Amino acid sequence: MRFFSLVRGELWALKRNRRILMFVVMMLGMAAIYALDAQDSATFLPVVLIVSIYAGVWQMTVNSLVEEKERRTLEALLVTPARPLEIIGAKAFTGIAFAVLLCALLLLVFRQPPEAPLVLLLGVGLAIGFATASGALIGIVARDLRTSSLYRTPVLALLVGGTVIPWQESGWAIAEVMRWLPTRPVQELIWGGWTGAPVPLAQYTAVMLAYTALLLAVGARILRQQATSG
Repeated sequence: MRFFSLVRGELWALKRNRRILMFVVMMLGMAAIYALDAQDSATFLPVVLIVSIYAGVWQMTVNSLVEEKERRTLEALLVTPARPLEIIGAKAFTGIAFAVLLCALLLLVFRQPPEAPLVLLLGVGLAIGFATASGALIGIVARDLRTSSLYRTPVLALLVGGTVIPWQESGWAIAEVMRWLPTRPVQELIWGGWTGAPVPLAQYTAVMLAYTALLLAVGARILRQQATSG
């Protein structure tokens, strides 16, 4: 019940954010341009989806937490019976719902059914989970919007850039190391889901879930510390 109350507040705040509509139009326009080249759609689709997820979910989660700090309403939430993970989950819910809707629209723009839809959904889901956890951690650590921009700009560039690079075409040593970092797995899962190419599902799922769980645990611990110190 507490969680749903928190979610309602987040949805109300989202209605007043007109930048979201502009972002959706921009990403759909980019997808429409890439979709014109059907031969390279397998390359472009992971890029568009990953950029949409990280730029949408990640920044919405960061902004929601930081704006609560600037309004000094996060402290009020921390002294309520709501648990830190409930607060993080409510903050992330709107971003997750937004990412799911946007990804569905982007797939419709490409006008081609994926060869392995379950693998594609797995890749999208893991990317959304990791974006949520990492964005929440940045939002918790940052003191205000100004300091959050110092964190999120380079981190977001690293995540997006590191994910959209075609690691499967690099040298063996580099490519093998990247299998265990949170950048390559989602790119290959989405690419494999779209093209039907085989990918190590168990390994990539375990890697992404481990990073996501670690980030959520660290974020929740810091949030608890902020509650007790406040």
